[in-house]
This record gives sequence, structure tokens and C-alpha cells, in this order.
Amino acid sequence: MNASLRERDKALVNNWYIACLSQELKSNEALKRVIYDTPLALFRDKNGRPAALLDRCVHRGAQLSLGYYDQGELRCPYHGWKYNSQGEVTEIPSEGQGPCKGRHQQRAFKAIEQDGAVWVWMGDGEPKTETPPWRFPNYGAAQWCHYFMITDFDNEVTNLVENFMDVPHTVFVHSGWFRDRQMTHVPMTVEAGQGEVLVTYHQPQDSIGFTRFLINPLNEKMTHTDRFIFPNITRVDYTFGESSAFIINSQCTPVSTLKTRVYTYIAFKTLNYAFLLKPLMQFYTRKVIQQDVEIMKNQGDNLKIFPDVPFRSSEADELHLAIEKIRRYGAEDKPEAFTFNKKSEKQFWI
Repeated sequence: MNASLRERDKALVNNWYIACLSQELKSNEALKRVIYDTPLALFRDKNGRPAALLDRCVHRGAQLSLGYYDQGELRCPYHGWKYNSQGEVTEIPSEGQGPCKGRHQQRAFKAIEQDGAVWVWMGDGEPKTETPPWRFPNYGAAQWCHYFMITDFDNEVTNLVENFMDVPHTVFVHSGWFRDRQMTHVPMTVEAGQGEVLVTYHQPQDSIGFTRFLINPLNEKMTHTDRFIFPNITRVDYTFGESSAFIINSQCTPVSTLKTRVYTYIAFKTLNYAFLLKPLMQFYTRKVIQQDVEIMKNQGDNLKIFPDVPFRSSEADELHLAIEKIRRYGAEDKPEAFTFNKKSEKQFWI
């Protein structure tokens, strides 16, 4: 792991990543974020649109994110050089009122606000798509209650998305909170294709902690699917008949080596009063995610000691092997990241 995360992930950098939630980016101040070892200064222009600049003044290298918001532009705290949303220096106070626009430029990153989050294109070239292709499911839809959680992990994206889609760990890491070990046989179908990995678990009698009393009061049979979406998104769906559902949708933003910020979008609907259940759901999901934080730190700390020792796998890891393959193809900018196809039937016990 001597190379930086950006160097190791190669072409994976050329994608949209969440830099912050909309509510974090105020209308009159700057915000510092780091994605792929790159410090960013985020702010809103005079029209309220998000802007992202490399967090370094071209003059003497001070942090722009610690500067002053000035009528939709950002002023360096050291000598007052002012930048617009395109990264152009529009004012140099020491030169009086003379023209300066176009003489100095800092790198600006494409930033888009969508579904309650600010996304930034981290690649060197133009974005592959005008807007982030991922939309959070049922965002703003009637009958659905939703909220975001922000969590920092001491681990990297591949290991995190595998953890979020991993069922066997739940009976150990989340015992008593999510599910307990019962030596239950679980058949699953794993389908890889078009940059995604879809897992369908054939276990209709499964349940997820005490939430079955909140979200599934009629004790309907459960449909459980997990999905990985290239390069860094997971979506976990629990559906109970036609009236109730629970979605856990996580977007992983790479920060640096063994550092990732995860923006988890939770959406649920139920026959009960969903908004009254929201505080309980927030408490429950935060507890479960904190348990994942601890086990991911456990793994991450050991990866520092044993960085090149390969993992070993069982049938339950079929989905993880597919995820690793797709992300490896993506890092090399190979079309196989989207043309790789495979379907298999596997089984495991929990």
C-alpha cells in the first residue's frame, strides 16, 4: 500500500462521488472535503449552485476552504484573492481595482446537486454523464420516509461494499440486533452484468431484528435482494408484500488510504405511521452501522500489517468475487467492467 489510493484505484477516479449532503453546504460559508487524497473547497455561487475548487490558493498556497464567502465567490483568508465558481481569480486586493479575471485560475471540479447530495466529478477529463447516473430510490415519494446517515470508516471501498452486502457476518457482528445464528440454510442466486452484481436470497421466512414489528406488522413473507452498482454503491432491499419495504442505499466516497466516508440513504414505508417510527429507525440503523464501523476497522488495521496476503473464499463469497472482478476491470478502464456476465446458484448457512 505504498502507492496512494488515487494511484491504486487508477480509472475508478473517473466517476461521480458525493462530497457532502445538501444540508451541510450552507449558503454563506465554505466547506472542506477530501476525495481521493484531493482537498476540495466547496461553496455555493450567487445562485445557490454548488461549486468545488482545489483547496489551494494559487498565490501562496493557503486553504481556500478556511476563507471568506463573498457574494457567491470565495476569498482566500491570507491575502484576499477572490475566486468564482469556475476557479477564476476575480480580485487581487493588493492591485487595487485593476482587471485580473483570466490571469490566474485554480482547478474547478464539476459539481451537481441531486437527491439531497452534492456530487463531484473527480476525473481529469469531462464527465462521462452530465449528471450522476444514480438516483436514490423513492426520494421525496409519498408514503416513503427517508433520511441520510454519514459514517467514516477506516477501510476502503471494495471491502465496505462487500461488507454491506454480506449476510453471514450479520449473525456475528450484529448478533441480537439484526439476526442471530440459527444454522439456517440459505440458497442464493448471484447475477453479474452491466457493471452490477445482483444477489437474490431465497429465504422468505427471514427477518431483520425488531424492525419486523415496525415495518412488517402483518408478518408478510420477505423478499431480500442486495445489489452492487459500479463503482461504489450498494442497495439492500427488504420487501414485505405490497405495503411495506425497507431500503438501505450506501454510496462510498474514497477519502485516502483506508479512509472512506459513506453516505447511507435509508427509505422505508409501512402500514403504520412511518414518520412516527423514524426516530426508532434512526437509532436502530445507527447502532447496526456502528458495529460495521468496528469490524471494518478491525479488518483495516490488519490490512496495514498484511497488505498483500490474499483472501480465501467460500460459496457465500461468490458475490464478493464478482464485485472484486468488476472493480479491478474498472480500475484498468476495461470494458469488461460492464460486459462481464455470470449467473450462479450458491448456498450457505447462517
